[in-house]
Amino acid sequence: MNNSPIRHFDEARSNILQRLEELILQPQIERALLSPDIFARIRVVLWVNIGLSPEQRNAIAVDLEQRAGRFWGGLWIVSEETTPGDREVVDDLWMKGTPHGNNIRLNERYRTLGTWLQHPFEPPWSTEPNIQAGPPIVSFYAFKGGTGRSTALAIFAAQRARAGERVVVIDLDLAAPGISALLTDAETVQYGVVDYWLERPLVGNDIDLRDYYVRVSTPTVIGAGEILIFPVGRFDETYLLKLARLDFSLPDEGEHPLVILLRQIRDELHPDWILLDARAGLSEAAGFALGGLAHLNVLFGNTSIASWNGLRLAVRRLGAERALKGLPQDQCLLVHSMVPENPYTAQLAQEEFLKNAQLTFEQEYYLPDPEDPDEDSQWYLRDMQSRDAPHVPVSLFYSERFAFFRHLQEIIDYGLKAADYQELGNRIMSRFPRMSR
Repeated sequence: MNNSPIRHFDEARSNILQRLEELILQPQIERALLSPDIFARIRVVLWVNIGLSPEQRNAIAVDLEQRAGRFWGGLWIVSEETTPGDREVVDDLWMKGTPHGNNIRLNERYRTLGTWLQHPFEPPWSTEPNIQAGPPIVSFYAFKGGTGRSTALAIFAAQRARAGERVVVIDLDLAAPGISALLTDAETVQYGVVDYWLERPLVGNDIDLRDYYVRVSTPTVIGAGEILIFPVGRFDETYLLKLARLDFSLPDEGEHPLVILLRQIRDELHPDWILLDARAGLSEAAGFALGGLAHLNVLFGNTSIASWNGLRLAVRRLGAERALKGLPQDQCLLVHSMVPENPYTAQLAQEEFLKNAQLTFEQEYYLPDPEDPDEDSQWYLRDMQSRDAPHVPVSLFYSERFAFFRHLQEIIDYGLKAADYQELGNRIMSRFPRMSR
């Protein structure tokens, strides 16, 4: 044990966790739960048998308190004497915890960013052809801004519309709207995602979806298809007041308003694609999008350390965290954006990006190879050799024309012809074979 004064929460948490790993080896300790609360007080629950004396219990409590210092929140012993009501409470904490080795779980409490930390969920429907099927939901996410995420989404939407398909775009960049400003005329926007999110629980089934979207009307952009945009809403003096009222947490009963919106879009608008423009960084909206909402998550990044620090969290959310919960990985596709146009510099940047991608995905996404050579239900380490593996990036090259343009048509025309954006579109399409037919 580190005998130096405990000054930081991380030190206290590490000390307690180390001691629990030792205690769980004793035959009297059945299992252990570490549960820091929202104030950073560390509470511990121990399930014990009758072989643990009162003196031993007291010694454990004193030892843990010393290890936690001022961060100590208390010890709860669960034994045969524990009442059924109390046991139900702690058993619920155990069930909601994250496994940490054998017979130890972590149940963290927090004030914000719950969408990044809550239990992963599944998309609201399958893309496989059946009665309950629906269009692919594809999220576009970047940890850092300025990666061309919204531009790439707009170009992919135009690609599919030009192919005669109906595309719905939902702007989830609620704090700094991106795709809304790119594809819509601000003067035509009255209501949007924020309004629907706030109003649906009160209005119920009487809500009219037509109030919340606008059509892209430029024929040269949409071709024979359609693009419908659900903007964040009207960006005026009331917007911030409405945004501050949104609840991102999953409800105990029923479905979240955003999931209800997706279902209503599927049932009333019958789109071929639903594209989500997720907020950059560790925003609640981005955490929600990466929590299992989409069938495919397109992750944008570059070679900077800051970009990879954030991408690692996103990849872990889609891979390792789901594996700990016994769930399959969420599907993702990596994009190396803003690649320099100079061939020599581009090659160096691409090599560096791929090296970081291989390391990150090996540690945070791919599972150990299974014994069965025919098993292919998930992404395994052996799949890293595949050219369409999630960590193998699509490179999007920097173009000065994206720095300034007068009309959306200018970048759409460029993107539809550019080989790199065509490759990105093809890689997205390849993840949904039925859409490629």
